Amino acid sequence: MGEDKKNNIVEAALKLFEEQGYHQTKVSDIVREAGVAQGTFYLYFQSKEDLFRSIAEACLEEISEALKHGPHAPCQNNEVYYWMIQRSLTVYYHNRAILSIMYRNGIASQEIRDISQAFYHEMMLIIKEHLKEWGGCPDYSEEQLEIAAYSKIGMVEMVAYQWFVVQGHGPEYIDSIAQVIVDMDSMEVSEE
Repeated sequence: MGEDKKNNIVEAALKLFEEQGYHQTKVSDIVREAGVAQGTFYLYFQSKEDLFRSIAEACLEEISEALKHGPHAPCQNNEVYYWMIQRSLTVYYHNRAILSIMYRNGIASQEIRDISQAFYHEMMLIIKEHLKEWGGCPDYSEEQLEIAAYSKIGMVEMVAYQWFVVQGHGPEYIDSIAQVIVDMDSMEVSEE
């Protein structure tokens, strides 16, 4: 029963943060939407920021778990890269509300900015380790690996935001989006 109440609070918060914005949403709005008493909110979360941090951390954990183990069979770099993007897009699709909230409120809000910086740093570390393990960039320095990891995050997240949040497309696009990103990344610029 307690876990149901906590889940109701999280779902209500995501809905209201997305509809009204993070700053315009009050704890009283969240508890009203969730159908719980205000005191119940504070059994699970210290503040609205704590609630948002908890949601972002759960999303990061889901991405981390999705990317933790590579494909089972030996693969070429492009296949590994496709697998990584496809898994990330799937998690972003299922967490599109948090993606929307971070895009709409992240820059204007110190507390969300701090949460998103920590979120992206952790994602970068995960992807950087995969690049090392899979030999994606064998001659890159640590700094170059970080740049590569952040660039991968940026590409995938922007496309996920546009396709799933702005345009409202469904998960049937995940495979084709992953393929386009892999194809774009593997294109070589010809010298004139």
